[in-house]
Amino acid sequence: MELLETKTISNLEHYLRRWPRALLLLSGGTDSSLLLAVAAQALGSGLTVLTFTGPHIAPGELAAAWTLARRFRVKHLIREVDPLSVPDFRQNTRQRCYACKKAIIQAAWDIAVAHGAEALWDGTNVDDLGDFRPGLKAARELGVDSPLLAAGLDKAAIRRASRHLGLPWQKPPQSCLATRFPYDTLLTREALARVGQAEAWLRRKGFTHVRLRVKGEEARLELAPEQWGFFLSPEVRRPFTTLATRLGWRWVDLVVPGGGSQGP
Repeated sequence: MELLETKTISNLEHYLRRWPRALLLLSGGTDSSLLLAVAAQALGSGLTVLTFTGPHIAPGELAAAWTLARRFRVKHLIREVDPLSVPDFRQNTRQRCYACKKAIIQAAWDIAVAHGAEALWDGTNVDDLGDFRPGLKAARELGVDSPLLAAGLDKAAIRRASRHLGLPWQKPPQSCLATRFPYDTLLTREALARVGQAEAWLRRKGFTHVRLRVKGEEARLELAPEQWGFFLSPEVRRPFTTLATRLGWRWVDLVVPGGGSQGP
């Protein structure tokens, strides 16, 4: 198995060396983290990484990206974006992801050109092709290169290679906070912040997969099935219920394994 991981990393590194200078979009997630680790070895000072932050980003992601960039001693640019200025995002239409990604990539290309980068990379992998990801369409249209995809790496291969390199290979995936709201719901900075605050509270308690789906004054909490027992313990559920009430939700639906639900 170790030989397989070594070959995977070697092949990816060979692919990356096609460009002497590149800009990598670093989210802090598992995919872009592996790409950073291999690209730092392949390009050295020719690599610049860019992290966008804004009200749609889950709390903790910027810190994770910053820590990785420091670890590999690469030039790390951080830029604030406001997706709420994009009408399709603010109105949470089905074109939200496409419109937001397009605006972000256009800004990224301006930065790439300013820093002499010949390529703009993201962490798209083979498994992403099976999901509904309108943002991928924007990335392809605007010339973003996806080295993990080009190398044929799926999530399992990425996790194995990440573990081999001592990266946080078990980190659960994060997604834009706008995904917690139904389509055609007006998004605000305050609404996104409330969801981010509640989910961050649970992650600090040790929960991994956390999604708080919001509809008006009600919310639906999704956790990994094996962690429901811990959540339902009084020392977790009671303070979370207090927090949810303070944040403005009248009811939080708890989806219990095996079916059924119950309120706070």
